Amino acid sequence: MPSDIVLFNPMPVKHSVAVVNEMTTSLQVPLVNIPLSLLALVRMAMDDFTVAIINAPVDANYTEMILKACRDTLCFGVSSMTCYQIRDGLNVSAAVKEQYPDLPVIWGGYHPTTQPEQTLANPNIDIVVRGQGGITFKEVVERLHSGETLEG
Repeated sequence: MPSDIVLFNPMPVKHSVAVVNEMTTSLQVPLVNIPLSLLALVRMAMDDFTVAIINAPVDANYTEMILKACRDTLCFGVSSMTCYQIRDGLNVSAAVKEQYPDLPVIWGGYHPTTQPEQTLANPNIDIVVRGQGGITFKEVVERLHSGETLEG
């Protein structure tokens, strides 16, 4: 069953630091990067929508996973700090928009919260959720699902 919402936690460091762990096929990076902000969003939306989280530090071939997961989905969301995550998130968002040009791409996290205009200036980003976005994200997803405007 496809997910209604696909969420992505981009790689926080350059890919050259990440190496494939041959035993698990996941990536190993020199830090722990649990997508806590995305887990909070899932909690807000899971009663009404199915949600998939793809976490770059542990999911090998994550771009391909995302493109497959976005086939019949309502929206694609990215959480980004002000670091390398921006570059990785933009690369994946561009791949998503190339394959699914009408799929809404939503960005949240520290960077979009502090730089919403800059974030929205990218043609591969459609919506920014600022601050503690759980309630706002759920409202955005509900409106996308019902075909309502995001006005107001």
